[in-house]
Amino acid sequence: MKKVNVFMIVQWLIFMPLILPLGIITGAFEGIKKTFDQAVADVLNNGEEATV
Repeated sequence: MKKVNVFMIVQWLIFMPLILPLGIITGAFEGIKKTFDQAVADVLNNGEEATV
């Protein structure tokens, strides 16, 4: 049976609570930025067909 690497488990327990929220927040801000960019593009389009 393979020996469990305790050091790696400790690293995951320490860094996962830091990395996971940063990834979620970064993704949320990226989505908000894309949404506002698309909204501005739609408003400034002056009635023409919106591009996706």
